[in-house]
Amino acid sequence: MIRQRKHWIDLLRGICMIAILLDHTEIYYTGINIIDYNVYVVNALTIFFMLSGYLMYKETGFDIRKKMKSIAQTLLLPYFIFSALISLPKNLVHGNEINIMNICEQIILGKASWFIAALCLSEAIFTVTIWIVRGKDLALFCVGIMGFGFSIYLSQGKQPYPWQLDNSMQALLFLWIGYTYHKYEKAANIINHTAYISIFFLLLICIKIYEYMNDINMLVWPISINNYPIFLLDILLCSVLMIQIFKRLPPCKWLEWTGSHSLVYYFLCEGVPLITSRVFERIGLSYHGNYLYVIAAFITVYIITTILTWFIYRYLPFTIGKKYGKNIYHAPKRSKGIPLNDTKA
Repeated sequence: MIRQRKHWIDLLRGICMIAILLDHTEIYYTGINIIDYNVYVVNALTIFFMLSGYLMYKETGFDIRKKMKSIAQTLLLPYFIFSALISLPKNLVHGNEINIMNICEQIILGKASWFIAALCLSEAIFTVTIWIVRGKDLALFCVGIMGFGFSIYLSQGKQPYPWQLDNSMQALLFLWIGYTYHKYEKAANIINHTAYISIFFLLLICIKIYEYMNDINMLVWPISINNYPIFLLDILLCSVLMIQIFKRLPPCKWLEWTGSHSLVYYFLCEGVPLITSRVFERIGLSYHGNYLYVIAAFITVYIITTILTWFIYRYLPFTIGKKYGKNIYHAPKRSKGIPLNDTKA
């Protein structure tokens, strides 16, 4: 039996990927975060980790071999391929001196793409943990908490660590949250009501205002967080709110397509905004305080990244661990009498 994807997962991944593209466009085009990082970027990144944890829970039983193979094929292999392909042109555009040995060292030590490296290591650790403790709630919770605590300790040292060890440890808690939410999703659906969603939204707004007024730092890479209680409250509240909202949204093919192909989008989310920004500057479209220029640059970045992502999935699927003819995902269509929220991921 072929399991259909849950459309809300791809919708949510899609909006998170767009958020990251906007963030990188702002940074490369204007040199700063015009919209504060705490407003949405930290949430987009942590939600990606939580959704990965969500997809790790299996009602039919956990297969460690299958999962480790999936990590190797769909995360580790693309990491090495894309990091190798992107590193040289990235250094050229930045005007850096080309040092092949240094580039190779960065790639081998997992420093070429912090998010993918952290996701690889954290998923591998969490996978082994699930297998060892046989999915027991308390043991997984302890691993998530201890990992998060260890990340706080590591953040005081010299960053980045090989394979982003600090972020990998931090992500263990996010994976556990997503995994546990999926396991008890039916019980958690009690909060999927307009009243609860409205309350969560108002609380989140208050937290965001508090963060802004008190200059709270919530940078997840490199880790620089000066108020962990507020950080955890923010990401938990926002994640729950976003999940409940996106479960209610109707299908949106282009956004779901973005979400289902977010891995390649992520690999391109630095190079394309960087080159697009340079081109805009060359043709006299430099940023001078008008945010409409940023929107124009972002739309250009999104279109180019989408075309490149389509090309890679269509003609170079081996770079992401896919086979020819089995690489293209189409947004699910609603079947008569079957709510999309009931489909399997």
